[in-house]
Amino acid sequence: MDGDTHEGCGPVQGLCPDDHVFVSKRVFGGQPVMRVHLDDDGDWQAFSGAEPRWFGRPRLLHAAHLLELDPSLASLPALPLGHLATRDEASGTTWQVFQR
Repeated sequence: MDGDTHEGCGPVQGLCPDDHVFVSKRVFGGQPVMRVHLDDDGDWQAFSGAEPRWFGRPRLLHAAHLLELDPSLASLPALPLGHLATRDEASGTTWQVFQR
């Protein structure tokens, strides 16, 4: 985690290639990531747009492998703990950040 802040929310964390990410079954199967959560404890989670929070058993991947599956994740902004970022399929790379 670095010392940057996000709109007064405290420290932010960018997705690094060595991070581990819990991914949904559909993301693991190749669907694009539309929703990314950074939990209060620093765990990353990635979901496609067409599924509830957990649909099936999550898989654990290195972020580097997730970036290979979905290179557009390079546009993901750094997030404060306890926040999520979403994008719609039309924009593809425009992320909106929300507190969970």
